[in-house]
Amino acid sequence: EKLRIDVYTAAWEKCLDRIKSIVRALHAPIASEIKHEIHTSYDQPLPGLPYPEIPVIGITDPTSSSTFLDQIAAHTDSFDLEKRDASNTVAFTSHLYPNDCNNVMSAMKALINGFVDRPHLLEKGKGRSGISLAKYDIETLLAWYTAIRDTYDLTEQCKPKLVVLFHDFEQLDPLVIQDIFSISSLYISRLPLVFILALSSPASPSYLHSTYPRSTLALLRFSNYTVPSGTKVLEEVLLRTFFDTNFEPDVIIGPGVLTFIADYYNRHNSSVDAVLNILQLAHLRHFSGEVLTLVVKSTPSSETLSEDTSLPFVEEMLSRLQSFNPSSGRDRSISSIPSLIAATDDARNSMYSRARQMRVGFGIVKLIQDFMTSQGYKGLDWDNSAKGVDIIDVMIGALQGDLRSDVKYLGTMIKKLEISQLGTLFGNLHTFYNALPLYIRSSEEEARMNVILAINAIPPSGDDGVPGVSPLVAANFAGWLVKYINNLLTPLEDEPLWDIWYTGASSFPSPLINPSVRATVVAGLLHPYDFAEPSRKKDEEQTDPALWELPDTSILFHRYLDSGKMLNIYDWFTAFQQELETQRKNLEERALAVRSGQSSPRKRGGKGKIKEKEKPESEEEVDRWQLEIQARFVRALQDLDYLGFLKHTGRKADHVQRVVFDMHD
Repeated sequence: EKLRIDVYTAAWEKCLDRIKSIVRALHAPIASEIKHEIHTSYDQPLPGLPYPEIPVIGITDPTSSSTFLDQIAAHTDSFDLEKRDASNTVAFTSHLYPNDCNNVMSAMKALINGFVDRPHLLEKGKGRSGISLAKYDIETLLAWYTAIRDTYDLTEQCKPKLVVLFHDFEQLDPLVIQDIFSISSLYISRLPLVFILALSSPASPSYLHSTYPRSTLALLRFSNYTVPSGTKVLEEVLLRTFFDTNFEPDVIIGPGVLTFIADYYNRHNSSVDAVLNILQLAHLRHFSGEVLTLVVKSTPSSETLSEDTSLPFVEEMLSRLQSFNPSSGRDRSISSIPSLIAATDDARNSMYSRARQMRVGFGIVKLIQDFMTSQGYKGLDWDNSAKGVDIIDVMIGALQGDLRSDVKYLGTMIKKLEISQLGTLFGNLHTFYNALPLYIRSSEEEARMNVILAINAIPPSGDDGVPGVSPLVAANFAGWLVKYINNLLTPLEDEPLWDIWYTGASSFPSPLINPSVRATVVAGLLHPYDFAEPSRKKDEEQTDPALWELPDTSILFHRYLDSGKMLNIYDWFTAFQQELETQRKNLEERALAVRSGQSSPRKRGGKGKIKEKEKPESEEEVDRWQLEIQARFVRALQDLDYLGFLKHTGRKADHVQRVVFDMHD
């Protein structure tokens, strides 16, 4: 189990790093512009203003994702002033969240602490600045800022910018933010503050201009940037992660997960964070549900597989190999560990080789499609929203080997190209093959040579008037290309042990992302031990616990389901008391049986008969037991009331109304 977790961690971190690099590349142009505006925000102030303006940068991100803000903070914040580049402007960042802005005092305290809570910056200084000032006083920030400039000899041209990031700006109290803007404007000449607002509302009409008064807007110099979002971001992430020839994921995501990602992204949450969550859960489910995923990256050594604890794993692996190809595995015994390792390695290499071929075939189809559209041809209906077809459907078709009709149509379109267009297309294909990694290009060398031969078949002058040249070259190349691509795009399920490296068509368990809270709560109350850590051995016979063995809240809930629409509190309490009396009696018998050395409290009669308690309970013990029953009842009743199972009515003071019906045990 631990080894599988390690393999899962490595596979997911590889995929995560790839997606992060793709998202950073998508955000890089806007992040660079914002960084430049931060560093130049005080270089050229507008002349003639009665007071200086506060630079405010709005970042419109409809997905409310934290990825872009983290990227901005990482590129802006100067953590070590000793190693700074003299050509770069220094900047510090502070984060403000809605929970920090309940009032002006707490908001200013959080804003200031975000800057001054850097003790390592003033270690070589002679003293601490602003020690006698309140933590919410902006004079504290001014004293700290002055000490930083004096300690590191920062000139006026290199004075640090103080960047404040307002997360979820629409959720902040406008009155509190107005006060922060007003206070900051009084110190803007001595504290170069820059405010960044994380907005999820549309850029037009602007939330800032529609919510805040003109007196506050007059203090600000506002500019807005929009983060790339929408379906194009999802397509770019999936294309460059699972269909890029320059990257090879350890686990190949199948059509089931891709379909769920596209549906969830378009219907519920169109953010990169949501895609990351789904992919991580898909990886975790893949490794937790299949024991053989231990060999995703490498096969354990012969010494490890020869141990007794590895026997079930070896038997399962051998059974799977023989079930796929019986003739190849009948002569193998469990003791033939080296042959089993060799067969597993062959299956891994074959699966990854087939996946590389699929990526190459998909890349060629996409290249031809993009070329056709750039030349003004209709091409394939990949972006036809009326038919519900998009690039993700094409990805699924490539995984399933179901693009033969599209490939045939592209071949027909190639036959209609002119000589000059064929030359451009052949040049693009030659560039595509040359850009492949060496380990892929070597296996596609024959195809690359065919492209070179096609290029050489075009007349040097590119004269379209040469009779018969264009149709002949185009027809020969299109016929070869269609067969070649169809051989590349074959289903991955044809490989042995494919489900170790490929999630296939299995659907994604949507309750992991969008769970049914009501059903889960009811199931937890009906069967509480199903959600607890099992304490009994797996080989022991599992029996459903009796009602008295359940927790108090579960006992009360079972009696809740036995009632009608209205519940009499006293009758409910009486039924609960009867179960607790049964529980007490059984627990006492069990404890007495343990003390007397008997194996079961249910044995009756004979020499091992359990004697009843001879000493009667005192009146004080009876009262204490009754108080305990009442307390346990009230506590369980409050739990059900808190969970929303009860509705109080003023018609009958001693009754409550049941609100959950049609429960199936």
